[in-house]
Amino acid sequence: MKILLLILLTSFCYPRIEVVEKWKIEKDSNLYFEGRSNISSFSCGITEYLRPDTLFFYREELSQQVLSVKGGLTIDVNRFNCQQPYMNKDLIKTLKGNECPELKIALKTIGNFIKPVKNIKGTVIISLAGVTRTMDVDYTVQYIDQHNLRLQGYRKVLFSDFGLTPPRKLAGLVKVEEQIDVRFQLVLRSLNNTLKN
Repeated sequence: MKILLLILLTSFCYPRIEVVEKWKIEKDSNLYFEGRSNISSFSCGITEYLRPDTLFFYREELSQQVLSVKGGLTIDVNRFNCQQPYMNKDLIKTLKGNECPELKIALKTIGNFIKPVKNIKGTVIISLAGVTRTMDVDYTVQYIDQHNLRLQGYRKVLFSDFGLTPPRKLAGLVKVEEQIDVRFQLVLRSLNNTLKN
């Protein structure tokens, strides 16, 4: 009985130490919207990330199933490039680029990744065109080397999720479908001394 009491008291007096992993988002990170119209498919992207943002992953133990995350991306909607000037203009207008020029993706949780892994889940908060939604995301994690990793995220969204109407061209003859695929790739550099993988 005394031993049990001692263990309980020790656990309260010495709480678990939370480890914070700091990751800088490198400029070769990117984000793409991929969609389809009644004529063809299209892809609009931000091919480099110019903000020096940092992500913080919190873990108490290596076997922890889900990690909390703080930080994310802030993207200038007006920088999306669809490789076609008329499409650029239509997309920026659709996303309300003049009124709400920033797309924000805040990472909230991610599955544990102490080694390269596919098909882990996470949650993000996406703010676009003045509307904010919490969504699940599918991730793939790939270690580049001891200090760098590639985090790829994927989510299907609808224009209507953010109160938007898909762009239309030529008196409605070209119609963009409601669903778009959002893909982002974050190239992350560890700001801690070493990684455990």
